[in-house]
Amino acid sequence: MRIRSVEWFRHLILFAIVGLFCIPIIELIRTSFARGGLQNYVDALTKIDLLRNLLNSTIVTGCTVLLVLLITLPAAFAFSKMRFPLKNVLFLLILLALMIPGIAIAVPVVQIIRLFDWFNRYGALIFPYTALLAPFGLVLAKGFMDQLPKEMQEASLVDGCSVFQSFVRIYLPLTKPIAMIVTVFTFLGSWNEFLFAMLFMRKATMQMVTTIPIKFQVDFVTNLPGLFAALVIIQLPILILYILFQKYFKEGLTAGAVKS
Repeated sequence: MRIRSVEWFRHLILFAIVGLFCIPIIELIRTSFARGGLQNYVDALTKIDLLRNLLNSTIVTGCTVLLVLLITLPAAFAFSKMRFPLKNVLFLLILLALMIPGIAIAVPVVQIIRLFDWFNRYGALIFPYTALLAPFGLVLAKGFMDQLPKEMQEASLVDGCSVFQSFVRIYLPLTKPIAMIVTVFTFLGSWNEFLFAMLFMRKATMQMVTTIPIKFQVDFVTNLPGLFAALVIIQLPILILYILFQKYFKEGLTAGAVKS
């Protein structure tokens, strides 16, 4: 009886915590339907060209995810299974890069973007995003690679494979779980980024979804329901992504934490 009471109390606490987290979401959805109802969503999609902004964010995020995967998976294999000079020093530098926030490098990045005249171009966001998000993906991927036995590489080398062929034919097919984890976290980091999107994309047709609230506050300062409707639409891709890949979120929290 006591065990049941403890379980009931535990579930009650969990429901209370979930309820607290749901309050802002419920208020967001409720306000988005205030006054105009569905018309608020129509205004969000038409008055500020939200579909174009969604397309821009999709292009930038997709290219960033692809570049991060192309960098992190081979690099993780190299750091995990190969020997080369200054290996530990280089990996330490990558770990240090995780501690650098985007705003700390905003000034030099702006200078680089101005030098290459990349303002209002996708590359102005894709390359900084890749540089900021790749270290975290590399740490996750290396932790996963460390769990794969090195004997597979040795056996492939005996069979006549080169190191690159060993990576492509033996290890790469096994990296699907960590590739999905890196994809999810890179997507979130790129899709939700605000600072660089505000600095580098100044044309209305090139803006990202994260800058939409600023436009609403400037152009439609009294239309809070329309602003909230736009925020709901912006969050839908993230919600869908989480529903589809929620198990990878859980795996990502412990990736590389335990070696087999």
